Amino acid sequence: MNPIKSLKKRLRGHVSRKQLNAFHLAGAVAANIKYRFPARKMLVIGVTGTKGKTTTCYYIASILEEAGYKVAMATTVNFQIGEKKWINDLNKTVLPPDQLFDFFRQANDARCDIMVMEVTSHSIEQQRIWGIPFRYVGFTNLSHDHLDYHGTMDAYRDVKLRLFQKKSPKACASNADDPVGRYFLEHTKIQRRWSYSTESADMPINATDHLWADKISANSSGASFTLRTLNEEGRVVLQLPGRFNIENALCAAALCMNLNLRLGTVIAGLEKVDRVPGRLERIETRKGFSVLIDYAHTPDSLEKLYSTLRPDIRGRMIAVLGATGDRDKTKRPIMGALAARFCDYVILTDEEPYTENPQTIIDEIARGVPRGRTLFKANKPDTTKRIFKDENETGEGVWWWRMLDRKAAIDYAISLGKMDDIILVTGMGAQKFKMVNDEKSLWDERAIIEEILHSRKLLD
Repeated sequence: MNPIKSLKKRLRGHVSRKQLNAFHLAGAVAANIKYRFPARKMLVIGVTGTKGKTTTCYYIASILEEAGYKVAMATTVNFQIGEKKWINDLNKTVLPPDQLFDFFRQANDARCDIMVMEVTSHSIEQQRIWGIPFRYVGFTNLSHDHLDYHGTMDAYRDVKLRLFQKKSPKACASNADDPVGRYFLEHTKIQRRWSYSTESADMPINATDHLWADKISANSSGASFTLRTLNEEGRVVLQLPGRFNIENALCAAALCMNLNLRLGTVIAGLEKVDRVPGRLERIETRKGFSVLIDYAHTPDSLEKLYSTLRPDIRGRMIAVLGATGDRDKTKRPIMGALAARFCDYVILTDEEPYTENPQTIIDEIARGVPRGRTLFKANKPDTTKRIFKDENETGEGVWWWRMLDRKAAIDYAISLGKMDDIILVTGMGAQKFKMVNDEKSLWDERAIIEEILHSRKLLD
């Protein structure tokens, strides 16, 4: 085990969170001194929220590159310095201070103009981002997650709000369709306050600028809308599907507007993003069904994903999902219920257990599966719509299963696939390993799925 990680693990049992945060702060201060406060030499854009941070960062980077800027980016899935991109295989959205500020130093050395980065609630609470003078900050949404760490949704919200209460930001963008987004606009003193919406052209009272989507068309293959500001408008055709990606695009557009870019430049940047690793990645098969890989791992992200895909599926939707260990346990049965509500077949499996027993995690998800089925509506008559006369009969083994081995679970889902079906594998996304008892175990979801498809002669 990494010696720093080992030290932190030993400290957790003997010191308070406040003391641990002081340890992180000291590390951030030391790293800034070591690398001569590298973040001060760049314009930094930070994006926070439960979901959508990575995709929003991708949209921002694409817009900035379209405008001629040299961009550095740090996200959950990868890093970028100019044209150089590499995988984030550290299992950290925000790096530990020494690595983070060394990354800033490298971006400076490469003469990057702007840094775009995700900002998590953990990194704010632990003060790992001390020394970063964010110029623009964006908020995507807030939903059920990380309550194992923050305790309550209000506490979770208030930690993220701190990013909007720093002295350095000159402008912000906040989701007016989310009550927390409006709350942020009310409780920040940032001078320029953009709101964005997919629902309303009305600017919230606490915003200074507003941007919204009109004439929306969104499905499982893409999305289009008219992007409107108070002064101009333009039609946008996104290559990424779903209404939630329109929200991400609006957040990115609002933040980039602060650089006085032409609307045409913003739109061109948005339209160039054709893929975000681990976010609705599609693999087509010879048999006429598709396998989709997505990072969705919270109740809200699963519901948005399932509800986006469901109306356009002519066949059946088959879900493969699990839950992360050593994290918020209250969301597990909710996730099981959502899968049962939207999907024809549900396969519960291991995901990333950390120090927990993976079978226990699966069993906790399973508690929600039968109750979610009461809201299920099949696209066509099928055994999955079977009504059980015995109240003790849950449907396990008929339309849902528990399988500890994730590869076997994916293989079984693929064996069920028929023409026009969608097999949706969620939770791991683009990660290249999973944590088992604090040790990295190699795992590449896409490579494993392609291996299974090749073995079944379903892939060209």
